[in-house]
Amino acid sequence: MVKIRDLLKKTFLLGKEYTNNPLDREIKGICTNSHTCKPGDLFIGMPGTRVDGGQFWPSAIEAGAIAAIITPQAAAQFPPTPDVCIITVEDMVTVCAQVAATFYKYPSQQLNMIGITGTNGKTTTAHLIEFFLTQGQHPTALFGTLYTRWQGFQQIATHTTPFAPELQRRLAEAVAAQNQYCVMEVSSHALAQGRVKECPFKVGVFTNLTQDHLDFHKDMEHYFLAKSLLFSSEYLTERAIINLDDFYGKRLIEGLDSYQVWSYSVNNETADFYTSNLTYEAAGVSGTLHTPQGTVSFSSPLVGQFNLSNLLAAVATVLHFRLDLDEIVAKLPKFRGVPGRMERVKISDKQDISVIVDYAHTPDSLENLLNAARPFIRGRMICVFGCGGDRDRTKRPLMGRISSQLADVCIVTSDNPRTEDPQRILADILEGISDSVNPIVISDRAEAINQAIQRAKPGDGVLIAGKGHEDYQILGTEKIHFDDREQARKALTVKLD
Repeated sequence: MVKIRDLLKKTFLLGKEYTNNPLDREIKGICTNSHTCKPGDLFIGMPGTRVDGGQFWPSAIEAGAIAAIITPQAAAQFPPTPDVCIITVEDMVTVCAQVAATFYKYPSQQLNMIGITGTNGKTTTAHLIEFFLTQGQHPTALFGTLYTRWQGFQQIATHTTPFAPELQRRLAEAVAAQNQYCVMEVSSHALAQGRVKECPFKVGVFTNLTQDHLDFHKDMEHYFLAKSLLFSSEYLTERAIINLDDFYGKRLIEGLDSYQVWSYSVNNETADFYTSNLTYEAAGVSGTLHTPQGTVSFSSPLVGQFNLSNLLAAVATVLHFRLDLDEIVAKLPKFRGVPGRMERVKISDKQDISVIVDYAHTPDSLENLLNAARPFIRGRMICVFGCGGDRDRTKRPLMGRISSQLADVCIVTSDNPRTEDPQRILADILEGISDSVNPIVISDRAEAINQAIQRAKPGDGVLIAGKGHEDYQILGTEKIHFDDREQARKALTVKLD
């Protein structure tokens, strides 16, 4: 535990305005939600897009918080009484990160931090890096879209990258569990909102940048600038590993010192890491891997060119930490993929159709999925997909066009409509589909999946895109249980009976 006075000294806050000063009391924890505050906590009232969390300081104090850090605006709206300790600051984002890192004794400095950012590929790349490190007997924590986990611990993630207090707490737990490495998916939201401030990354990986989250970033330029923050001197300390096949990756490389960068490409021989002599089969891909540490033959169970990019990024990362190239390649066939990423659903050897569930929810990822799956489907390719509500509307017709052009049968359905009218979302998708195509529109996602599987003939493939690993659907403001894989198994059971 840390005394309030010591914490404020270390974060340069001592001397800032506060209404009372019981500064020798010890802080037992940090909370940003007044409903979860416990006796002895320090409450940090973060300003949000709709509500300034600082206005809830009275509830936090009532719940047992011994002090609160809030904005001057929140203090003016809800003036503190003389008997409470309230510190007011302007830059809440920086202060929140500093306070959390200080309280938990700067855990990120005790780990080899690896940050991965990009629109697509973060999760698979992170899992590959984790796999290589753990196979090499290096204890590794994984912070990602699916879960936070390390040996003996796993928790489902609520955010791709947690907010600073939770992030620093989990990093401290990872250090206590004697992990040596931390592989973290770093979202553009997290970078824009300063969630990873006070986290020095030894390696930063950039996978790609395609249209997504424009409801938050407004345009691609702001989206790119948010992603590029990971490669600034504030965060990156040793090596940038960047996709040369991506337009924004090339742009990012141009702005960095060459000695800090390793580039990778599926087939561009000017990259530091690239592949050649590729052979694609139903069981995966094999070929030759070229690296600054040598050239080796490899075989991977992952399918699709985009997964080759993920593989190259992961190999480059672990080679930076001096893992042996031959050992990496020898372990690769044991890696079986990531839940909800090109995940096959099979319930019986009698099953004569392929069913694949994937998280593809952007135009680029949907196109990659359909192109990657095509060589492994003898018959028709049936695509089931939708788009989320209260999110970027401009990508909806793009995804409709891609699905209608690349799939043989296009079934448009709901994803997470949230508070939007599901029919409005479907209409936006249909705007991108040519009049010559007759898409099947089924708003009910469970029925859409069922219809796709019942319509499939021997040799056909059903691709269910958009939700991947998610086991819920958001209708209005309610989150209900819904898993594409479960729905697919139910439909297959009916079909095979």
